[in-house]
Amino acid sequence: MSTNHTAHPQTVDAPAGSWDLEPVGSTVEFTGRHFFFLPVRGSLPVRSGRAEIAADGTLAGLDAAVGVAGFESGDPRRDTAVRGPRFLDAERFPELRFTGERLTVGPSVTGLLEVKGRRTPVTFTAEELTVDGERVTVRATARVDRHACGVGALRGLVGAELLVRVRAVFVRRS
Repeated sequence: MSTNHTAHPQTVDAPAGSWDLEPVGSTVEFTGRHFFFLPVRGSLPVRSGRAEIAADGTLAGLDAAVGVAGFESGDPRRDTAVRGPRFLDAERFPELRFTGERLTVGPSVTGLLEVKGRRTPVTFTAEELTVDGERVTVRATARVDRHACGVGALRGLVGAELLVRVRAVFVRRS
């Protein structure tokens, strides 16, 4: 039976236990601004993740990783530059991670986003939570200041704020 929640619960409406992030069904997309306010859209591939839901329904732990080398915006030159050392430095820092322990779940979940070895608090707002048996799908958004995360190249040409949209599919670990 599928349950779709668009309200913002204080607990996760999913069975307690361990959940694995399913990379194939999950996405991380972003929208930013380039000079002259032109929108730039792109994505990063989801690599792995896990979530722990406590018996009381709270989110006891979360760890999710995306692959920097898979950064795509539709412009090969830009993609190569963003993967490079001036921006995300995929060679030295192959993953971006979002982590947290004993997270309070409500209209939002705040954890730490690790970019290039720097951890910055980021708050995701859950827009939808769907429970379908042994699968949970979460759709959430966050506004991320790339400068606060240590990605400060081309300040005059590329906007500081990114809108990040996540679709995370978790499957109950047996």
